[in-house]
Amino acid sequence: MKHSAFQWRPHTPAAENARNALPKLVAEYFKAGRKLNAESAAKAMHGFRLKTKHLRYTLELFTPLYGPGLQVRIERLRPIQNALGELNDCAVLLSELGKRLTPEARAYVQKRGGEKHREFLRYWQEEFDAADEEKKWTQYLTRFARTGNRK
Repeated sequence: MKHSAFQWRPHTPAAENARNALPKLVAEYFKAGRKLNAESAAKAMHGFRLKTKHLRYTLELFTPLYGPGLQVRIERLRPIQNALGELNDCAVLLSELGKRLTPEARAYVQKRGGEKHREFLRYWQEEFDAADEEKKWTQYLTRFARTGNRK
């Protein structure tokens, strides 16, 4: 994700800024996620994990403007972040300690990393990015930012 998508206009209400910037941020996120596949390297997957964290933390800042509906969407990012985090842990372990691990341990970590890679792809393709989800996210972010205090 390019940080340039988030162009905050200082004298514009927060809700209007959110309606303008967040849908673009989400569209870039979906675009990046669709580039990943079974052949994607651990480094690319880790980069997408960082994009997921950035998106999640950015959206969390705006829950007062959107309310519980945004929190439901944010929760859908957690399985992505968790699977990719575990995949990265396996890649780092193999990189740092690979030669010192027993063949059985190395095989287990490689297998676990492959499982997490597949878990991410399954979730992404079958649940997260299925049935016009990008459109639903961007429409929600465009339409439901509210001004004033929300409880």
